[in-house]
Amino acid sequence: MGERRFCYRCMEKYDMDQHICPHCGYDSDSPYDPMYIIPGTVLKDRYLVGVLASRNGEGATYIGHDISTGCNVLLREYMPVNFCTRVKNKATINVNYNNLAKYKAFMAEYTELNKSLARLRNNSNINPILDMFAENNTTYTVFEYIEGKKMLNYLKDNAGELSWEQVSKLFPPLFTTIGILHNAGIIHRAISPETVYITSKNELILSGFCVSAVRTADAGLEHELFKGYAAPEQYSASSSCRQGTWTDVYGICALLYRALTGCMPVDSLSRLKNDDLCEPAMLNTSIPKHVSRAIMDGMNLSGADRIQTITELVTRLFEYQADEQEEEPIEASQPIPMPARPEPEPVQQPIQPQYYDNRANVPPPRYYDDRYDPRMEDDYDDYDDDDDDYRYEKVNTVDRLKVPVIIGILLLAILLIISVFLMKVFVPQSDDESSSKRSSTSENVVTDGENSDGVAADTEVPNFLGKFISLTEDKYKEYFTFEVTYEYSNDREKDVILEQSVEAGTLVPQGTTIKLVVSKGKDGATIPSYEGLTVSQYENALKEAGITNYTMVVSSSSWGYPNTIVELQIDGKNAYPGEYFSNKDSNKLNVYYIPADAQIQPPATQQNTEPSTETPTHSAEPTTNAPTEPPAPTDPPPTDPPATEPPQTDTPPEPNSSPSDIYW
Repeated sequence: MGERRFCYRCMEKYDMDQHICPHCGYDSDSPYDPMYIIPGTVLKDRYLVGVLASRNGEGATYIGHDISTGCNVLLREYMPVNFCTRVKNKATINVNYNNLAKYKAFMAEYTELNKSLARLRNNSNINPILDMFAENNTTYTVFEYIEGKKMLNYLKDNAGELSWEQVSKLFPPLFTTIGILHNAGIIHRAISPETVYITSKNELILSGFCVSAVRTADAGLEHELFKGYAAPEQYSASSSCRQGTWTDVYGICALLYRALTGCMPVDSLSRLKNDDLCEPAMLNTSIPKHVSRAIMDGMNLSGADRIQTITELVTRLFEYQADEQEEEPIEASQPIPMPARPEPEPVQQPIQPQYYDNRANVPPPRYYDDRYDPRMEDDYDDYDDDDDDYRYEKVNTVDRLKVPVIIGILLLAILLIISVFLMKVFVPQSDDESSSKRSSTSENVVTDGENSDGVAADTEVPNFLGKFISLTEDKYKEYFTFEVTYEYSNDREKDVILEQSVEAGTLVPQGTTIKLVVSKGKDGATIPSYEGLTVSQYENALKEAGITNYTMVVSSSSWGYPNTIVELQIDGKNAYPGEYFSNKDSNKLNVYYIPADAQIQPPATQQNTEPSTETPTHSAEPTTNAPTEPPAPTDPPPTDPPATEPPQTDTPPEPNSSPSDIYW
């Protein structure tokens, strides 16, 4: 038998002379994404990296193999693609210098989260952590390989749904595990059929733990929310939309809804606009009514009115409801009275829904946005405390006006279409406008999988918005041609993509030109102070302030401390910290500095001449004919040693240095 090698998908060995794995069919010549680790790389001299299994805004998960134990593992790498990129043909991560602070902050949160999970490794319902280590300018977590299937696939294999009897036996250990996580201060925020696995022993395993910014929209990282299972407060990073144990209650109740009804629940973002979520008992009459009501209360759009803890949810799900016993049927011997003909009732006002709350008269905190308070909605009914059946309202005024309003909107739309058509027919267009419209249309429109030249449109356009242009061009240079224009933006940092000409999700031919508008940074900012800062520190201060149109100039002055700033000028005139500088103007901010290796006499604490009350303490403003370089003082510097110690000359790494040298 010849030499054997590992299959990077199933981690089984096969003969070296074969390219196709006989166990899983993986082709060893399959292409890989250069943004992620090359399959076959060995980490920590122990873990063999296989193919990429999944990724999100926090990092990537790879199939792996522990060489020392011979067991398969899952390798999780912290790699937020918005802040870093991969060194070509290496596993080392290169961090964007402007985002180094964010990169380190989120990595600290990632490390603490996994340390907390490692303390719970004995819990059989959590995917255990086997190892953690730092390498390649990032952090890795090693998980035990899950031998099971996702809950979503398990439901598909069981006719799409489970009975309450099955759920009541299968889910209690998961409820207990979620309660333990909450007691440890861990909120999962992503409970769904994609993150819950079931083993051959019918045990549920919870996976998919991430930092909170990945599970919250617009929180600093590329977010990953599971539609239908994410709570409404996860769609906003506002402080009014607080998250907590009630966030996981929404997720587990949505999972129960899917398991018992076979239907994915309506996502909470759509429910905020029109809450048309059907109660589980209406979709499956075999579901106990108290279970159905508990699930609906656990999926309440209001975080304050929702069931707050997993303990309260379990109590509601498994408590006995005496009032749900079916009414005794009417005996056949008794005459069935005919109901009297009812009198017509007047149109009633919509019944305001009342919400169940079993807490002891303690008003819950309001952790939600009042604009989306579902108690302000009047288009759905509540339960009747005296009857188990639903109470339906009479036809109200809104329903009567619905049809005329729709007809009116359709007529208005028809009139608009006719008016636009008439304008195109009777209003002449210039040749430039017609040609530009034709060219823009030919660039963006794709019909029936082909473009106007008959080339197959087989490449889907990703969402580039919010990503850095350098990373985007490097990652997608083989698929698209980019035309980049820059404009100032006070809302987005420099080099972040603001607009794209082709909408995300559109199928286009490979090599299609996509126009991108990229942030040029702020249009202006206040000049920061350079007192006590080194040259590189002041450059960072300028970048953080948002000043990009500046030039570093070596000063010809014969006095000053090495590696310090001595003067600022704009268009030959002195500039001072605290002044506003516009990046849009053609003028540049000239920053004069003394190099670190300069051999010059440091100045005394005070100048030779005391400034008068009319003259500022800094150098006087030069005349119109003054040179751009700051003039040397007329008097020689004093020979006495300086009154104070000069600032330290140790400098931090320059922005163009390797981030791997910076962080570790």
